[in-house]
Amino acid sequence: MTRPSDTTNGASKTISKVLSKGRLVVCVGPGGVGKTTTAAALGLRGALAGRRTIVLTIDPARRLANSLGLESLTNDPQPIDLPDNDTDGELWAMMLDSEQTFNDLVDRLAPDKGALKRAKQNNIFRLLSSALHGMQEYMALDKLHDLYTGGHFDLVILDTPPTKNALEFLETPSRAATFFDERIIKWFLPGQGEPGFFGRMFNPSSIVLTLISKVLGEDFVNDLVEFFGTFHYLQETLQQRGEMIEFILRDNRTHFFVITSADPRRMKEAYYFHEKLGGLDQRADMFVINRVIPSFSAEDIAHLDDDEFAALLENQGVTDSSQVRSLRSQLEAQYARLAKLALRDRDAIATLSRRVGDDAVRLIPLLGEDVHNLSHLLKLSDFLTPLEDS
Repeated sequence: MTRPSDTTNGASKTISKVLSKGRLVVCVGPGGVGKTTTAAALGLRGALAGRRTIVLTIDPARRLANSLGLESLTNDPQPIDLPDNDTDGELWAMMLDSEQTFNDLVDRLAPDKGALKRAKQNNIFRLLSSALHGMQEYMALDKLHDLYTGGHFDLVILDTPPTKNALEFLETPSRAATFFDERIIKWFLPGQGEPGFFGRMFNPSSIVLTLISKVLGEDFVNDLVEFFGTFHYLQETLQQRGEMIEFILRDNRTHFFVITSADPRRMKEAYYFHEKLGGLDQRADMFVINRVIPSFSAEDIAHLDDDEFAALLENQGVTDSSQVRSLRSQLEAQYARLAKLALRDRDAIATLSRRVGDDAVRLIPLLGEDVHNLSHLLKLSDFLTPLEDS
């Protein structure tokens, strides 16, 4: 495996330019390929380049905190102490809590304390804030909007969930505008001169009211009426924020990085995401291939004769000849397996490079240690872009 200074220079310069000039980097791709750690490494590089950078993960796993050497992260930006470096940059990190974000949104937008109290006592509100499918994506939009437009951060690195959920996130802005569709609200609520659905159907003598109350329960019906009455003020806000995020995601300072490994299954997902981005009028600026197995030469083991191999093991306290032979046999079998996987990786990477161009591919080798502090993260980030290029 080549060292950072030997890898594709075009990719290095592209990542350096993104981190120095971009405003948002969206990291997407399959699960289990080091996507969150890569997002953290990009954030670290951005901060060391002098920018006020925040890494936001909307993946509920705790990998971002682990990669930064922290016990946990919260729904509020948390400052990270940088390694010794002469920079004015800052690194911050946070993990989305969709329920807390929704509560904060309602707190800010409720027209009065009475509406806020009714909201938090409403059973449908509680369901919506904690269990409704897609709420994580909607609240990620709200949090991204605040971080992007808040004025403090120069660069936002967004770590998304695995492929399917990330696609839902990218499709959410257009859905946000209809989250509380005006036609739905007007159907349930009375307008000027209009009684509304409940005014027409849910009068005390209504057969419909009696039937729905029996099927769904009277409390549910009451909660539903109150919910639409209390939350209609969110419709305009969600619509505006959805439109703003649509604009942000299409801005030329927003960049999409597909993070994957060379494993055929993961690479297949990366291609799928690449195609889906095209369908959303987006494009992947960079493909980061993690955990690439280094190339082997047959001479790496073959040049050691039995006596040399035995001498190496003797230094480790292994002297039994039968054990030496067994260990050599195991090592050769493991070597053969890794050599086969390394060849697979090279073929997969070559195919990707032909498809997207050499300058759009960046390789990170299989490292001998997990990333669980800033020192390890800095070492990994060297493979993304050497510090002198940042």
